[in-house]
Amino acid sequence: MMNIVIMGAGELGCHVAALLSREKHNVILIDRDSKALQAAAETMDVAIRQGSGTDWQLLDDLLEFSPNLFIALTSDEETNLVGCSIAKNLKYPRTIARVRHERYLNRTRLDFARMFDVDYFIGPEILVAHDILKYILSPGTEFVEHFAHGALKLVTLKVPEGWSKGAMPLKEFGLPENIIVGLICREIHNGDHLEKQIIFPHGNDTIQQGDEVTFIGASGTIQGVHKLFGLSQKTIRSAVIIGGSLTGLHLAKLLADRDMEVTIIDKSYEKCCILAERLRNCTVMHHDGTDVEFLKAEKINSADIVIAATNNDETNILAAALGKEVGCDDALVVLSNPSFVPITSRLGLGHTLSPRIVATNHILSQLYSGKVNTLISLYDDKAEIMELTVSQDSKVIGIPLSELGPFLPKDFLIVMIQNRGRIMIAHGNRIISPGDTVIVVTSPKHAEDLQKIF
Repeated sequence: MMNIVIMGAGELGCHVAALLSREKHNVILIDRDSKALQAAAETMDVAIRQGSGTDWQLLDDLLEFSPNLFIALTSDEETNLVGCSIAKNLKYPRTIARVRHERYLNRTRLDFARMFDVDYFIGPEILVAHDILKYILSPGTEFVEHFAHGALKLVTLKVPEGWSKGAMPLKEFGLPENIIVGLICREIHNGDHLEKQIIFPHGNDTIQQGDEVTFIGASGTIQGVHKLFGLSQKTIRSAVIIGGSLTGLHLAKLLADRDMEVTIIDKSYEKCCILAERLRNCTVMHHDGTDVEFLKAEKINSADIVIAATNNDETNILAAALGKEVGCDDALVVLSNPSFVPITSRLGLGHTLSPRIVATNHILSQLYSGKVNTLISLYDDKAEIMELTVSQDSKVIGIPLSELGPFLPKDFLIVMIQNRGRIMIAHGNRIISPGDTVIVVTSPKHAEDLQKIF
């Protein structure tokens, strides 16, 4: 359990505070806005302090709280940098600062991390652009992530209608030896509405049509998992980005650097001028990206994917839906509010990304750095993927995985063991040794207990 001070009660700050509070950390939330603080206090178990995170006396007073970490998450990056600098000079052990522009990450001339005593920068818009790129480079997936320095890959696929092996238990499925099913998300009827059921799969579980199935395996082998379900992987060579937001700008740069054909559309003339100056290898169009006649006239249907990345969720949903309506095969939606995901799913816009969730995952990975090296939260924090380092006194050392049941919760699965650089998928005969790295899929309620077990 840690004591954490968060500066900024906006969307990201409140999301991080709520998640950390649920994981039994002590959180103090700072903001100038008393209404925002009061709203936060009514919905989560956190302490609040009205004031500025750049007020050194306020931060000095909070030292009585023995803080382990200071996280600056306001929308103003200069305020975040100054807040971290003050906190570190007051002897806060660690600091994290939210930034929006890549210039703070470029150390060619200036090292902003050293100048402002920031231990870790978090850039939601930059991170989500990189996650979109991973999706584009792995078409047909719902989610992609890498572990073990790229040797291991996580891929989430949606099982198509007509899947014929729904009655077959996983133990008879015949997956390649170095691939494992790590998680299943299934929609079930609860009265007159659908709910997502999260399954931590074991041998007798099955895969049903419509399920979202998360596979984890060796990067070179897992590319072929699509074929198990008859899913095609069309190479993406052209993209239309609707919205010249920071996410759109970062993404356009990433795609253009890979020689993809990129068109970016924004209804602000001033923003288009800036985009044209910074994106010399892209086509910039000044227009409303939700104008369906314009989309038809510009033959948007010829693009391999349309990405809606404005700063407005409703606009993004509409723009992506219209992109598919005019004939674009694939559409991706950037959402600040993950509660819109069920709507996008019903509209056939299966792939969404949230800067808030992506940033939170990276913050959590820093929070647990050391014994827990990586942490990803999935399905509104109902499941977490952790990369754990096994200590010398772990309770699970030397015991075959098939015999670990009494030591571990049921909503938990070990999927990979890394021993002296060797990657092994976690089959029943494997054993864990001191110093190993293991990747596990677990319910978040077990996070603290797992650190004790491993």
